[in-house]
Amino acid sequence: MTIVSPPRGDAARTQPWLIVSAGAICWGALAFVVLHLVSGRDPLRDAVSLYAFTDQAPGLLAVSILWVAFGSVTTVGALAAAGVPLSRTTKVLFGLWSGGLALAAVFPVSYGQLSSLVSGEIHQYACVAAFLSVPAIGLSLAAGTRGIPALARDRATVLRWTRYSMAGLVLFAVSYLLDKSAGVPLGTILPVGLTQRITLVIDIGLLCAVIRLAYGASASSRTARPITAAPGYADLSPGR
Repeated sequence: MTIVSPPRGDAARTQPWLIVSAGAICWGALAFVVLHLVSGRDPLRDAVSLYAFTDQAPGLLAVSILWVAFGSVTTVGALAAAGVPLSRTTKVLFGLWSGGLALAAVFPVSYGQLSSLVSGEIHQYACVAAFLSVPAIGLSLAAGTRGIPALARDRATVLRWTRYSMAGLVLFAVSYLLDKSAGVPLGTILPVGLTQRITLVIDIGLLCAVIRLAYGASASSRTARPITAAPGYADLSPGR
């Protein structure tokens, strides 16, 4: 068993990061809801990417995505300020998630004459990288905080949302494949638009759980005491 010090975060320094992170993600989520209210598209069957092409709120989808991407970047700052152990792997995964979102916002899906095939390819691969990164972020953070009793409750919440995220990702993948398969009746029962939104909502929930983890770490640093880390934990990044 390895004896490590508790999170050495500064609550005063962490608070601005937490406020900015929560505010940015909430603004992104609010813009996303407003877009659905005014666009006139079918939220069950139309993919989220198609909301980039609407006369009622042009550019609002990109704004929504960029707010969430920005809030995710500042969440890393909140975790670091709170003293949460961050491996290189965790930082890379946050980069893939935030970078994937930013690219998806800048390069819309291919849509007739309004968007090129190259833009559509970039958008598709950026979305895949982003979606796959979210549950991996949860697993990486859970591994890094496994031996910190003060964060046990918040870690359990992160793990629970990580499981939801993996389940949502599988559900979305199944519905996407069914949607692409001709003559499959389940494609109408499990519309890709619905499963995509379920996955997005769960991913936002996981981000909120991560922000709560940072808050818990900053609070626990006020009453620091020796703790025991899980045996054998190490940075999962290459070269370690």
